[in-house]
Amino acid sequence: MRLPGLPTTKSSILSRAAKEGWRYEEQYGIGGIRKVFEIPEHYLVLAHGETAGIAAYQNAEHYRVKRTGAENDISGSVNTAKLTAAAQVVEKWDSEEKIGMSPDKKSAIIAIFYKILMDGCETADLSHLLKELSDTLKDK
Repeated sequence: MRLPGLPTTKSSILSRAAKEGWRYEEQYGIGGIRKVFEIPEHYLVLAHGETAGIAAYQNAEHYRVKRTGAENDISGSVNTAKLTAAAQVVEKWDSEEKIGMSPDKKSAIIAIFYKILMDGCETADLSHLLKELSDTLKDK
């Protein structure tokens, strides 16, 4: 990735992620289990400015780091209840408003909403936000 402030080797990235407690999710695939890390916003802003966070979600495949060894640290595990809630809010909105979002756009919004939920927002607040957004767009 060659982002300012980040090391360039895989082992150094893994060390930094463990030291700083980066969030990640485990994905299963060919070759075993991978940790998909959420790159902290401050590294992305240093490199690309304010819109880098959204781009990181849309290009998550590029930020994948393979799991090595037998780490059992669950501190960065995905909160499946909040991820499910984020997905349900977006799916319901897409269906009710007949938006027809592409999977890429939908997953980007789910990822952003998941982060918002992890930061303490409630699911009802997300639903209210989307309703307000829909109403505002209809008024134009």
